[in-house]
Amino acid sequence: MNKWAEERLRQVLSSFTYKWNDAKLIVTELKDFKGESSVSIRKGKKIVSYDYSVKLQWQIDMYDNDGKSIFATTSGSYELPEVSNEEDEWEVRVSLGEDKQNI
Repeated sequence: MNKWAEERLRQVLSSFTYKWNDAKLIVTELKDFKGESSVSIRKGKKIVSYDYSVKLQWQIDMYDNDGKSIFATTSGSYELPEVSNEEDEWEVRVSLGEDKQNI
């Protein structure tokens, strides 16, 4: 299970994009990815457990009203130091790089 989960998570995270109105978020690089996952059966019930640390680079492009030309770009990193099925709340660290504008 661990190998499949790692391959699948790497695939999903490294190709993630999200478009909202005139902005598009792109994951540009998966910088750090560590952890493990497993599935076990206890008293006839399937139990899934996981514990990961993830750090990735992202970029947001803002488009003109025509949706064809990029007029601003910003980038940064996104870090989840510990993602686990045992935690109710996850710590998230977001850093923002310099904005670039095409005027």
